[in-house]
Amino acid sequence: MDSGNTWSKVHKSEIMKRKKDELAPRTPPEGLSNLEDLTSVAAENLIAGIPLEESRARDIDLSRRNIPSLVAWNSVFDHVSFPGCRIPSFRLRDVRLVKCDLSNAVLHGFEATRVEFIGCRLTGMRAGKCRCHDVLFDDCDMRYAQVNDGEIRRSEFRACRLEESDLSGTDLQGAIFTNVVLHRADLTRAKLRGTDLRGAEIEGITIQPEDLRGAIVNVAQAIDLARLLGVIIK
Repeated sequence: MDSGNTWSKVHKSEIMKRKKDELAPRTPPEGLSNLEDLTSVAAENLIAGIPLEESRARDIDLSRRNIPSLVAWNSVFDHVSFPGCRIPSFRLRDVRLVKCDLSNAVLHGFEATRVEFIGCRLTGMRAGKCRCHDVLFDDCDMRYAQVNDGEIRRSEFRACRLEESDLSGTDLQGAIFTNVVLHRADLTRAKLRGTDLRGAEIEGITIQPEDLRGAIVNVAQAIDLARLLGVIIK
């Protein structure tokens, strides 16, 4: 068998799989259909950094605390406040956060898979080098958020405010923006192949020509981007 042809077929298969993964729709959280079966947890559990499984935290205020870690799967956070918190390890899988406050929180090691942020306040949140896949941000205030040099792939932003947010160097491949305000956001070095920006207001964004390769935009946005990049349209 020709090893060159074999390598070519394997390489082509890997590329096709990667493209399929990027274009696939977001996968929602799993295992959250029976919310009444979730175990309630107290503030002490969160402060101690105890991993949570099939748990529910509700109406808890942890403002400006140093929390060693927040690791949870198949769980729900409802009206839990973390403003100004420092969390060295923040890892979520199959989790829903409803009306939670993470404004000005500093999140290291932020990993999220099949997670939903619903009506959350994420203003000024610092989560550089995050790793987010299949994440939904719905009706969230993300102004001034810093999620640079990370991954937010195959995810959705719906009815969110991202003015002056820092998305520089972030891999946004396959992400969808719907009714989103991106005014003056920094998207330099962002990876936008397959990213659907048609539902975003992009006035004043910072971006370079090479950053736009593969991005999906509408006609009006294309005209605005051409002017932004110094292209003369006659």
